[in-house]
Amino acid sequence: MSTNRLVLPAIALPGLRPTSLGGYLAALGLLRVLSGQWPQVRAAWRDGVLYIVGGPKGGEELAEALMKIADEKAWTPYKRDWNRDRDEGKKQKKEYDQSQDKDREDSSFDHSLLLWQSTAEEEQLELFAAHIAPAVHGRFNPLLGSGGNAGRRDFSDGCNLAKELLAQKTEKGPDRAQKMDHLKDLLYDRPIRWPVGKASLNSNGHSSKKSKGRSLNAASWFSEGNKLYNNGQGPFREGGISPWAMVLACEGLAFFAGSASRRLGARTRSIGAFPFVIAAAAPETAGEAGRDKGEVWAPLWSRPMTVPEVAALFARGRAEIGGRGAVTPAAFAAAITRRGVDAGVSEFRRFALGKTTSKKTFEPRYLGAITVPPDSSDKRSAAYERSEAYERSEAFERMLQLLESLPRDEEGSRRRFVGLRGPMERALIDASSAPDDPEAAAALLDAAVQALDRVDANRSFREKKVTWRPLPVAWLPLGDETPELRLARSLVSAFPRDYPFALYRFGVKWANQADDGRPRKDSPYFHPRREPARWVWRIGSLTQNLGAVLERRLLDWENERERKGSTTPTLIAARLVDVRDWLDGKIDEALLTRWISRLALFDWSHPPRNPAPRLKNNAQPSVDPLLALYGLLHPLFDLRPLFDEDLDERPDLLDPQSGARTPAAARRIAALIRSRDIERAVEVARSRYAMARAPLVRTDAPFAAEDPERLLAAFLFSISHADRSALFWRWRRPQRQLSKVPYA
Repeated sequence: MSTNRLVLPAIALPGLRPTSLGGYLAALGLLRVLSGQWPQVRAAWRDGVLYIVGGPKGGEELAEALMKIADEKAWTPYKRDWNRDRDEGKKQKKEYDQSQDKDREDSSFDHSLLLWQSTAEEEQLELFAAHIAPAVHGRFNPLLGSGGNAGRRDFSDGCNLAKELLAQKTEKGPDRAQKMDHLKDLLYDRPIRWPVGKASLNSNGHSSKKSKGRSLNAASWFSEGNKLYNNGQGPFREGGISPWAMVLACEGLAFFAGSASRRLGARTRSIGAFPFVIAAAAPETAGEAGRDKGEVWAPLWSRPMTVPEVAALFARGRAEIGGRGAVTPAAFAAAITRRGVDAGVSEFRRFALGKTTSKKTFEPRYLGAITVPPDSSDKRSAAYERSEAYERSEAFERMLQLLESLPRDEEGSRRRFVGLRGPMERALIDASSAPDDPEAAAALLDAAVQALDRVDANRSFREKKVTWRPLPVAWLPLGDETPELRLARSLVSAFPRDYPFALYRFGVKWANQADDGRPRKDSPYFHPRREPARWVWRIGSLTQNLGAVLERRLLDWENERERKGSTTPTLIAARLVDVRDWLDGKIDEALLTRWISRLALFDWSHPPRNPAPRLKNNAQPSVDPLLALYGLLHPLFDLRPLFDEDLDERPDLLDPQSGARTPAAARRIAALIRSRDIERAVEVARSRYAMARAPLVRTDAPFAAEDPERLLAAFLFSISHADRSALFWRWRRPQRQLSKVPYA
C-alpha cells in the first residue's frame, strides 16, 4: 500500500494583513495575478495570515513572477472608459430637463451605461460590474466611491501611476533588485528599506518630475495612507503607501463585481447589489449620523480555494435571514449565527467606510472580526433544533426583528436623529461575535430593554406599533449564579402564560388574541398607541414597582380563576436564604432590577431544558420573625397548593373549594400591610386558614415590619413546596392525625 501523498508548497505572507481593507484587496489581487502562471494556485487564511498554496515553491519564485509582470506591464488594464458615455448621458439629461416636456420619464444617463456595456471589451466588463450596477438608475459601489473615485481620489489614476513607478528604469531610481526587496518588505511585513531622493520611489508615490502632483490615491483603502498630523516635523506629512500594494489591491477589485441576479429588476440598490457590501450601522450619537456610507464584511476562509472557487464565493456572496437578504450589519451578524452564508467561510473582517475630510472622501475603519460558527450537517434534524446553537440563532433572529421594528433615523435634507437602533445594533453584533460570552448577551438584553423603555415613554414612538416576540428561554445567558439572578428568575417564571410579567414591565399587549382573550400560540407583543392599564412599571424604586405589579396581579387573578383550564406557570423556585436577604435589605436592588427587566424579554411558558444549578451547600437559613411572617402570608397571594408535611395524605390545605384563598382577601391583607397594620393582617390570614380547617397557634408576641413595601414585594418571589410547608408548619397548631389511635 502506497502512502505517498502530494504535498503542495505553502507560503505565509504576514504583510498582507486583513486588518486593513487595502491589505485584504491586495491579498485577493495577489491570488488573481498568480493564477495566470499557476492556474491551480490557492489561497487561505489561518490565524489572520495569508497562505499561498500550490503555486510558487518559495518567496523568491513568487517575487520573480511579480517582477516579470511589472517589467512587462502585464497587469489587468484599469480604464474607466464608461465615464465618457456617462458624462454624455449627463449632458443629454440636463438638456432634457431644460426642455418643455417634463411629463415623460427619461433615463438617458443610465441608458448610456447600458449602451456602453453592450459594446465594451470583455476585459473591462468585470471591473465595470464592480463599480456600477446599471438599471433604471445606476448604483455605485460604496467601496469605489462615485464610479471609481472618492472626491479627487481617482483610483484608476493611482493604479496606473503605481504601474508606471514599478516599470520605471532610470539611472538614479531604484534598480530591479531594490524593487524586489521592496516587494518582499511588503509581503513579509518588514520595515521598508528604500532610498529617498527626487528620482527614488518614495512611499507616497512621487518619484520624478513626470509624476509630480500625482499620488496613488489609496487612502480610501489603506488607512496608513492618510495624512499624519502633528508628527513633530511639520503640520502633517503624507502616509506611506507601497505602489505594490496599490496595484495588487486594484487587481482584487474584480471579485467585488455584482452578479446578474443581484441587478435584476428596476429597484436595484447600491447596498446589496455588490457582494459583502452592506449598509452602514445605525448611529449611536447625533454626531455619527451620516458619517458612514457603508460597510464591507470581508470573508476569510481556512480551506485553500482557487480563483474560480473564490469568484463563485463572491458571486453568490449573499447572507440571508428569514428568507431575506441581509443588508444591515445586524442582519448580517444574525445570519452568521444562523449559518445563512456560503459554506467555507470561517471568519468575517468588518470595515466601515466613513467620511472624513469631505462628504465625498471616505477612509476605512477596522471594526473587528466576526467568527462563523461551525456548520452543522443535521440542521433539519430534531437534535439540531434542541441544540444551544439553534436556540441562540433563534434568539438573535428575534432580536433582529425587534431592531428592525424600532423607529429609524430619518436621513436626507430633514435629518432627524432618533438613536434607538444604534446601541442595540452594536450590542447584537458584539453578542454574535462572542456567542459564548454571557456578558455580551446581557449587554444585548440591556440594550433591548433600554430601547423598549424609550418607546414606552414616547407617544410618537408608540404610534409606530413596535412589535417583537419573546425570546426562547433555552437561550438564557446566566453566567455566574447570584442571589439577584435567582430572585429575578423565580419572580418572572411564576407568572402564567396568559398574563406574563412582560405585560406589567413593558407597555405591550398581545398582537393576536382568541375570542376569550387568551393569546394565540406564538403571538408577539406590540406597543399600542395608548398605554395599557396593566403597564404599572414606572421610574422609581424597585419595591414600589414590585408592589404595583403585585396589586395589579391580584386584579387579574379574578379573570384567571374564572377561566377553565388556566395555564399553570413555569416555576423556578428561589432559595429561602435569598428571600431572607431581600427582606433584610442585603440584595443589590440595581442589579436585581436589571435582571428582572432582562428576563421579562423571555418566553416562560415552557420550562428551560437546563434547570438552575444547585448550590453544594444548600443549608436552610435561620428563620427570623420577618421570614416567618412571609411564610404565613405568602400562600394567600398565589394559586399554588399548600401541603401540610405533618399529615400522611398531604392534601392541599388551601383547596379552591374551601373558598379560603381569594383575590379580595389578598388585596385586603396587602392594604393592611401597606398601612403598617400587621396585627390585623395576621388576623385576616388566621381567619382564612381557619376556613381551610388549618388552625394556627396563638401568640401574644406583637407583629411589625420596618419596610412594609419590601414585605409586599417579597410575595412575588416563589419558593419551593418544601420551603413553603416548612415555614407554614411553624404556625400550624399541633393536632392528632386521624389515622392514629389515642392512648391514655
